[in-house]
Amino acid sequence: MNYRELAEVIDCPYNTVRKWRGEITQLSGHQFKRVKVRNGKGRKNRTTYDFEEIDVKGFLLLSHFLKEGKSKAESIREIFGNEEVEELEKQNSDFDILEQKCQALRAQIKALSKRIQNQKSELDTLKTKTSDLTERIENLEKRGLKKYI
Repeated sequence: MNYRELAEVIDCPYNTVRKWRGEITQLSGHQFKRVKVRNGKGRKNRTTYDFEEIDVKGFLLLSHFLKEGKSKAESIREIFGNEEVEELEKQNSDFDILEQKCQALRAQIKALSKRIQNQKSELDTLKTKTSDLTERIENLEKRGLKKYI
């Protein structure tokens, strides 16, 4: 459905529909389907909008809301959504996911630091035992050598 057909369906002037489309795209970020149309022999194709059934329903609802006295921006955001709010919600969702991952990593770091601390204490214990054993062996070797001299 092109601009003229849409204008007839919602009973608004052609230019009004064109302006609304631009405002809808600007406020809500809603992208309408674009198609290429042949101009004639040897001429370049031009691009125009092809409105789908859901778009027509949105325009009808917008027209109805405006006739009731609602503001255009509020109506557009209610019908077609708000790109800024959706983007902000997506960023908040991404932030929440990152926060959860950060907390999990902090817990892992804490567990690893405990493990390192335990291994250091075990290493210190092993060093102490090794030095004690070395000392005992040296004492035994000294005693054994004295017997043979």
